[in-house]
Amino acid sequence: MNKSVRHLAVDILTQVELNHDFASPLLDKVLDDYQLTGNPDGRLLTHLVYGVLRLRAHLDWIIAKLYRGNFENLNEQIKNILRISLFQLKFSERIPSFAVVDEAVKIANKVHPEKSGLINAILRTFLRRGSNISFPPLKKNSAQHIGSFYSHPLWLVEEWLAIMGKQNTLALCAANNKIAPLAIRTNTLKISRNELVRELELQGFDVTPTNYSPHGIIINQGNIPIQKITAFSKGLFRIQDEGAQCISFLLNPSMNDSVLDACSGSGGKTTHLAALMQDQGVILAIDSNPQKNDALKKEAARMGITSIKTITYDLSAGLPEDLRDSFDHVLIDAPCSGTGTLRRNPEIKWRIKQKDMDKLNSLQKNILDNSSQAVKKGGHLIYCTCSLLSKENEHIINEFLKNNKHFSLCEPPSSINQILIENKLFYRTYPHVHNMDGFFAAVLKRD
Repeated sequence: MNKSVRHLAVDILTQVELNHDFASPLLDKVLDDYQLTGNPDGRLLTHLVYGVLRLRAHLDWIIAKLYRGNFENLNEQIKNILRISLFQLKFSERIPSFAVVDEAVKIANKVHPEKSGLINAILRTFLRRGSNISFPPLKKNSAQHIGSFYSHPLWLVEEWLAIMGKQNTLALCAANNKIAPLAIRTNTLKISRNELVRELELQGFDVTPTNYSPHGIIINQGNIPIQKITAFSKGLFRIQDEGAQCISFLLNPSMNDSVLDACSGSGGKTTHLAALMQDQGVILAIDSNPQKNDALKKEAARMGITSIKTITYDLSAGLPEDLRDSFDHVLIDAPCSGTGTLRRNPEIKWRIKQKDMDKLNSLQKNILDNSSQAVKKGGHLIYCTCSLLSKENEHIINEFLKNNKHFSLCEPPSSINQILIENKLFYRTYPHVHNMDGFFAAVLKRD
């Protein structure tokens, strides 16, 4: 290997920041290219990348206290060398301190040799007096404490404090820094959950059925990546968070129903709806990204599904005339901030800005308004996001209902676990409460 694991981690983190890439596909490519999948070096690389992304603000607070200049102006590679090294020194007891500092200096000598002395000095200063560095006090400034210590953007913490209070915000931010469970959804067109559990156990996986989705399984431990086993290639399951699985039960479609999936993406919910309908009926999946539509087609083929048709179209621009008043169910998985998925995608914390919200809200309203025109009389409209911000959720719904009197908010069906329904109206899940991604959904009925 030409580069050390820590150097590879620096490269991935720098690319995530500068190119606005997601870490997961970058990490998967490096693991494959360097043949690190499933071995200790691969696990270390994953640990470093996601550890730094989750705790970046915590690490940056400490580094900024040790650096005499303006930390924000430092080169991104230098920042990531310091972040990775500090993460190991503070949170990884297995690696000797001298080895961490030595490796950091070696990486710096390869990429920015003029900064190797600076890196050496900052890390050695941390070893001498790092335990004396304090964070803002919780009682005097809750938002700054939670933002810096639990590593979340200040504006997001302030939003959550206003919505859910101090204790829930603390618990949520702490939960976001933990590793999310690996959940899969049984393809009930081919196998039952109990049968799939037995098959996975025979292949050496430690698994647990999910608490809320009747089709879900949590993979606790396994010897090989779950996507590499035969059961995956046979289409017996799909990787999907439990919170996302439950959305399909809000629609509760029957055989031969017509469904419009207005923002289908790569098809997690689309393929689940097809299974609930026993692959009988019509599902039209629309997405503005042709690559996602291609991915959905491949996924449907892998899972043996034939009832899904795809269209590449931007629904924020309007609804095609031939789709009006045509569907029993319309699902809108709206583009959103993704603040309910920070355990899986911690880079979102550093990418989404408060100034972005107005543009997102406008997009959400347009898609909701346009897609609602596809609902038949007496049909249902389901709006959902993976956001934990009111302005993307109930505020959007309340404004829509105010302007569209022929729709009304209705109680979600009994097909979904009622524990997840707030005040008999909205579907809500939280990482710190339900150990799944954070979701919001509302079920509306056209009169």
